[in-house]
Amino acid sequence: MMKQHSIISKLQLILPLLIIFICAFGFLFAPNDPDLVDMTIKFLPPCVEYPLGTDNLGRCVLSRLLYGGRTTLDIVLVGSVTVSGLGTLAGLLMGGGKHGKNVVLEGVLNAVTAIPPIAYLIIFIAAWGNSVFTMLVAVGASLILKMIKLVQTRTGIEQSKAYVMCAVASGAKQSRILFTHILPNLIWDVLHFICLSCADMVLSIVSFSFIGLGMGDNVIDWGGMVSETHHYLLSHPGLTLYPVAMIVLCTMAFHLLGRWIERRVSINA
Repeated sequence: MMKQHSIISKLQLILPLLIIFICAFGFLFAPNDPDLVDMTIKFLPPCVEYPLGTDNLGRCVLSRLLYGGRTTLDIVLVGSVTVSGLGTLAGLLMGGGKHGKNVVLEGVLNAVTAIPPIAYLIIFIAAWGNSVFTMLVAVGASLILKMIKLVQTRTGIEQSKAYVMCAVASGAKQSRILFTHILPNLIWDVLHFICLSCADMVLSIVSFSFIGLGMGDNVIDWGGMVSETHHYLLSHPGLTLYPVAMIVLCTMAFHLLGRWIERRVSINA
């Protein structure tokens, strides 16, 4: 029974990581040029050369799916690394510094955190136009504020615990307390938040791209694919269902990974 439970636990970790890896690096195995237009072979059914057929412009559907995954996962992974690094650092300093309980600062942070990502995106598009960088900044700006709030709150909780009080009594500097004693106890919480946030980032990116607030006309992504092909849902459902399936799989992978981390935290608690 224990061995079976161990195998299931490993699968719950390996499968999400495998799905995320395929979504991020599957473009390396794309069978065709995703931008090559050939109207003579539009709506081609699956075959050896085009495993998932072609779309309304004769482009390889499988290649576009794989390249769309690279676009989405590039934004998600770069954004998550940036959010986790800057958000954790700022949250630690705000939670452990002398301004950690500043009512005005916390009020501003709460107010700004409540602003939805689409508001940031509209502002940044007006300033910089549609681009991958604009999408990255807009999605990251919303999440980094939530990360700061999470780490700030958790830092405040950790400071009231015995091991921190012992470190203070022994004369440890505040920087040592924050980065040597408190930070290691926040790692799993940060990872859990990032995994769940990555799932939200995927949905935000494809949603914005679907309604035209995306990354430009020359960028391939799943939301754009759904937007281009949803008119053919009844006659050629695969053109819409394939990218939708990839969105669901990628989102579920991040959620499963987050749930695995949550169980790991509960076991170690």
